[in-house]
Amino acid sequence: MTVLWLKRFVLGNGVGARRAVPLLTTVSLLLLAACAPAPATTPTAAPTDAPQEVTVIDPPRAMADFTLTNAAGQPVRLSDLKGKTVLLAFGYTHCPDVCPITLARFKQIKEKLDDQAAQMQFVWISVDGARDTPERIGQYISMFDPAIMGLTGDSETVRTIITEYGGLFQINNAGGMKKDNYTVDHTASHFLLDAEGRWIRTYAYASKVDTIVADIQKLL
Repeated sequence: MTVLWLKRFVLGNGVGARRAVPLLTTVSLLLLAACAPAPATTPTAAPTDAPQEVTVIDPPRAMADFTLTNAAGQPVRLSDLKGKTVLLAFGYTHCPDVCPITLARFKQIKEKLDDQAAQMQFVWISVDGARDTPERIGQYISMFDPAIMGLTGDSETVRTIITEYGGLFQINNAGGMKKDNYTVDHTASHFLLDAEGRWIRTYAYASKVDTIVADIQKLL
């Protein structure tokens, strides 16, 4: 994906303007092909008063700490973010569809939360550490919202982290033979952690922005 394409994607006639018509079809296919669902045994079922796209983690689950590298090349621990409600997702900068939509959605959520966004930290973790250097992460995130925290690290570390959330990713690089042009299948759900670093919500990739905003506002 080129910088030009991304700018057209973000700055066109609304977010995702080039894909507005086939969006429902695209999302359906991506959920089946590119986004692995979390195991059914991981989260509890959402209560009846929660939207269908929202899975409530009850009781909240304390998450293992981790250390990754931010766009400035500095180490960041999950525990560093305590005191903020964290909305977290996984992706990679060469992603053709899911990740630009996710980051554009993060920006929309932040804007709709308005002043409450100051209580939030939006985090996007790369599942493609071989190509996603801190510099590249920084350039990519800046095309959406530089306030989003982009993190990268080695595959083993990131695999451990995503597994904690019931997710997974698969690098399709033919065992390392494809060094530049390859895709990565990955879980596309969004995960919400409270100010204590506990996992409290999973939002399906197809969740509406307003649904996520309304749920977060209740929690804040």
